[in-house]
Amino acid sequence: MTQVDDEKPAPSAAPCERLPEEEEEIKEFHFHVYFFQNNEENRKSAEELREKILKLVDKGFFHIVPLWRVNQQPIGPHTIGSYEVWAPKEHFSRAYSWFLLHRGVHSVLIHPLTREARRDHHERAAWLGTPVPLDLSQLPVFTIELPLQYPELKLGYSAPNE
Repeated sequence: MTQVDDEKPAPSAAPCERLPEEEEEIKEFHFHVYFFQNNEENRKSAEELREKILKLVDKGFFHIVPLWRVNQQPIGPHTIGSYEVWAPKEHFSRAYSWFLLHRGVHSVLIHPLTREARRDHHERAAWLGTPVPLDLSQLPVFTIELPLQYPELKLGYSAPNE
């Protein structure tokens, strides 16, 4: 094949500058499991689901952290009973898969942890099941510090730089 004189070789790839978006990464997530605290059957089902989570953590299946408090009444932005499970990005997929398959009748709010808690619980959130109304006025719009949770695990935002 002959090259036509007018054709110029493609320019070599010059080093690209990194875009600000390339520096951003969400490294920690919350899974909030909701239940109707005044409905005995629903509350019991949520507690049984939590026990399964705790057993799986003990067996090493999960590297997530269930918050030890179970909110038997509305608290913060959560308008019904709830509890929270923290998952670092390193174990998000396993936690998400498990909740997809095993949440039962319970709605689960999944949101990132960033400096913008209000946006995290609303614009950046995903739901498994029927969304539960939240009182977003209870959340700060912006906080200066990253919401580090469980830094002793050296996962999520506390993981060593890659």
